[in-house]
Amino acid sequence: MYLTRSTLLLIMSSYIVFVASVDWLAEPTGAWYRPFIISLFIIIIAAVCHREQNSDDL
Repeated sequence: MYLTRSTLLLIMSSYIVFVASVDWLAEPTGAWYRPFIISLFIIIIAAVCHREQNSDDL
């Protein structure tokens, strides 16, 4: 099975953010929106990578 760069980036980054966000959400003084901002940046980067691919690559 062939995974595109954007899909692979999204899967790997989502796993890393999920692991870190569990600790961030457990902190009583931490900002609750921090994992969501990082997830938004990952989605934007994956979308840009996906948009740069040629239609022949799909």
